[in-house]
Amino acid sequence: MLFYSCSPVIYRVNHSRLRELETKAIDEIKRRLSLGLPSRPNGFCYAIDLAEIMQTGVEIGDSSMFSSAYEILKKHYIIRDSWIDSSILWRYKPEVEPDASGTAETIHCAHAIFLAYKKWKKEEYKRVSYSLARAYLKHGYMIDSNRFIVKNYFNYQTRTLSENTYLINQRPDYLYEIGLENNDSEMLNKAKLMYNAIIGGYVGNGFFYSIYDVGVLTVDPGSSGYFSPNSVFPLISSVDIATSIKGFNDKPAWEILKFFENNFGRWSDFYVYNNGKFIEQEKTNSVNLAVLSAMIDLYFALGKPKAYRNLIVYLSQILADKVNVFLTSLSPENLDSYYFELARAIRTMRRINENGI
Repeated sequence: MLFYSCSPVIYRVNHSRLRELETKAIDEIKRRLSLGLPSRPNGFCYAIDLAEIMQTGVEIGDSSMFSSAYEILKKHYIIRDSWIDSSILWRYKPEVEPDASGTAETIHCAHAIFLAYKKWKKEEYKRVSYSLARAYLKHGYMIDSNRFIVKNYFNYQTRTLSENTYLINQRPDYLYEIGLENNDSEMLNKAKLMYNAIIGGYVGNGFFYSIYDVGVLTVDPGSSGYFSPNSVFPLISSVDIATSIKGFNDKPAWEILKFFENNFGRWSDFYVYNNGKFIEQEKTNSVNLAVLSAMIDLYFALGKPKAYRNLIVYLSQILADKVNVFLTSLSPENLDSYYFELARAIRTMRRINENGI
């Protein structure tokens, strides 16, 4: 029996601490947005960070947070191109030429802006989100008659798409939502075919292969085309992938949550698949802030199953501790994923406080 499940009295959600940390995190992100581009240590501002900040602004009802990130996106990231129009530049740095679009960045930005339209009913948001979703589709191709997948990026210099693609870049859930709002039958169909491509890479216990590469088939005709380099599986990728297909098939979502509970004491950001088992790559028994947020959010997405309540209460304590470290000891100057992780954590803290565990 896991020690956090011994008594619900011992482990309680500290709502006041979460509210305090949430307020501090919101203030910190807005303060930094007021200073200019929310850049990473290398000087680039990454579109995926803007997407997470925009979505957070929408979900917590902070229009100024959303607008600050949205205006940066409109000014620097939406690339007008003769072939793939209105896709999102994956990162931006002043005086550096655009090199490539990003499919994950494009669909995540499209979804965040779509949520803004649903919340604030501004027609511009509907128009922009739809154009980004259409550009996202332009990055894709049919693997066969039953599977559709988008590649990682379009290179603006070579005018070519990437060779392989990450399954984490596939978001059939976002595509379906936007397609439904815009009565786009092609988009709805592609979302279903994208799910078919994703589920082909399912391994088990909630884990998915990281990559699909059609080029692998030319070297090994017997291969499925799905693989994870060195058999290493990032936990955050599988949690997010399971979440993305939950509306089509919720089995992987349930299985990754169960795996996480069953492997208490053996938590890791990465797992190695060996002899049919997923073994933690490093014996740290810890995961990063993004994984904690994703796992708690998945619990809510599955309807707050009672069997996992004590686990999630325990995770909420770890979440608070890690957010505090972000705010007191870390910064965008020394951590690449600062904005990405902190923005997600804000949404999770708000979800816990508003809905209870």
